[in-house]
Amino acid sequence: MDVSNLDTSIDLLGNKYSAPIILCPLGSQRAFHAEGELAVARAAKAKNHLQVLSTVATTSIEDVIAARGAPVWFQLYHTPDWNQTKAMIKRAEAAGAPAVVFTVDLIGGSNRETMFREAMSDTRNCIQCHTGGRPAPGVSGRVDDRDNRRKPALAKPAPGTPIPEVGTPTWDFVKRIKDTTSMKVFVKGLVTSEDAELAIQHGASGMFVSNHGGRADNSLRATVECLPEITKAVRGRAIVELDGGIRRGTDIFKALALGATAVGIGRPYIWGLGSFGQDGVEAVLAILRRELEIVMRQCGTTTLKQITASYVVPRNG
Repeated sequence: MDVSNLDTSIDLLGNKYSAPIILCPLGSQRAFHAEGELAVARAAKAKNHLQVLSTVATTSIEDVIAARGAPVWFQLYHTPDWNQTKAMIKRAEAAGAPAVVFTVDLIGGSNRETMFREAMSDTRNCIQCHTGGRPAPGVSGRVDDRDNRRKPALAKPAPGTPIPEVGTPTWDFVKRIKDTTSMKVFVKGLVTSEDAELAIQHGASGMFVSNHGGRADNSLRATVECLPEITKAVRGRAIVELDGGIRRGTDIFKALALGATAVGIGRPYIWGLGSFGQDGVEAVLAILRRELEIVMRQCGTTTLKQITASYVVPRNG
């Protein structure tokens, strides 16, 4: 087969991107580089990739969309007050975001032992940027203890009478989001076929197979191991994005072979951002795409649709 010409493009919600590599939501990017999310947006524009902006981003969604020159998706962390959550959703919609990605894998919190351990040896005083200083910058000790001055989505709570939630969100919360916005609703943080089916039943347009970088669901079961049962349950009825563990073009190929619509990266592009800003992010995207093209040629697949499960051999197969 002639594999000199490849088509790695993908269509998501009517928008065409150069490759099935999504820049996943990751907060506080100005902690890695002065231009933060703006540098990432410009890299996404240069390489034509989808960018998903975090609720805890250090740049507003309006400024990121302007830098990207096209819509980005908005990742949602709900707040205990529905009034404020609704305001974030409506702001993203007004900015032009076509999708909201509701994160559900931190509702129970996470046990970040490495962070807690390292904090004991961190002698930096962060009070110039955050209230509270060390050992937990941004935490003041008050009831409403987060200093969100550097988090535009959270910095200005919506005015009006608070409407606090009772308990933690359930699947009805997805319906509440859908009833609030015209944006497509995705659910981020699913690792089982049962939850994938429930997400579709409750109107989700897609899902991110994610364990929050291994920090929320620390069972040592990688997201790629969860992927086959989820794609089998979805049966093409929704977009399935694999989030986590993507380090090589071969990883992308395997995920697509197992049924993922696209893959998301977090740490890799942040390493690029921290090292070289926009140029670093562009370099990471270029490396991953080049590696994907190499394995596509080796396997004789010239389009993404030709990548099937027949190219994957189970570890114990």
